[in-house]
Amino acid sequence: MKAKWLLALPAAVLAGGILMVACGGGVSKDSEPHRHGNETWELEASYSDMPSFLDKFSGRTKHLYSIVGDYEEVMKMVNCYCGCMKYEDDPHASLLRCYVADKNETGITWTDHSGQCGICTEELAKIEEWSKEGKTPEQIHQLIEDNFNPNA
Repeated sequence: MKAKWLLALPAAVLAGGILMVACGGGVSKDSEPHRHGNETWELEASYSDMPSFLDKFSGRTKHLYSIVGDYEEVMKMVNCYCGCMKYEDDPHASLLRCYVADKNETGITWTDHSGQCGICTEELAKIEEWSKEGKTPEQIHQLIEDNFNPNA
């Protein structure tokens, strides 16, 4: 009789674990870095919580990611000219998408796209520079167009 319980207990634990995974139970992996197409995405609670994938990038790139929340509204107005706005799958709507894949009540889903693209990083560096010089968002938008748009 005791042997039956010893065999049934591991089977019950295994079946319960499989059921939890199949039903979505257990620990969420959204906050862990994961691949989405050719990007790494990572969910964090807010703009002040930096993604762990930044550990492999330079201080300049880390700094630029740390200021995204400060320039979110300007970044939404600005096109990115690295080609990401023309992607067939998941085209970027603005420079903000080069840093943030999604923002909702759950938090900020960071993407490493900009960390791997000199145009994206340079555009945000210029936004910071021109903002500190007192330029308005509209002036910054025009400066981005004048300096980065290859068709301007």
